[in-house]
Amino acid sequence: MKKLLLLLSFVLLLLLSKTALCQQIIDTPITNLILPPTMTFTVNGRVLGFNLEFLQGVIVTNSRTKEKTITDSRGFFRLTGARDDNFIFEVAGHSKEIRVVKSAKDKLNVIMIKRKVDELPPNASQATIDEATAADDKFYRILEKDAKLEEKWKY
Repeated sequence: MKKLLLLLSFVLLLLLSKTALCQQIIDTPITNLILPPTMTFTVNGRVLGFNLEFLQGVIVTNSRTKEKTITDSRGFFRLTGARDDNFIFEVAGHSKEIRVVKSAKDKLNVIMIKRKVDELPPNASQATIDEATAADDKFYRILEKDAKLEEKWKY
């Protein structure tokens, strides 16, 4: 009986020490976590205006790196980016556009328009906002289709 009690005590002590060791491991902060570097590549694209003209002078910004460039006379831009980076397109007289980089192979083509929803008063109803957004989206889709038909995206 004494041997059994001694054996049980030993096993209990062993379990408690392993539990304490596991808890210490769990509570230890990870300070040397190494994240893989972001794979960057060159992102190319073209920017058109709402008359499907090449838009020069559009400021294109990678929101992650804060790197900027400006479109040339044919609406082209080139900027370093990575998958899932947000690119912000801004030029006077047009609404700001934001696009997400999906892959190194894709071109980032944008049509800059003046969105109705941006001109609504701050107290506009949700129904009015939804209606303006739907009209803006419909107009944008028509312009995208026309740009493809007119081969504006060909480089």
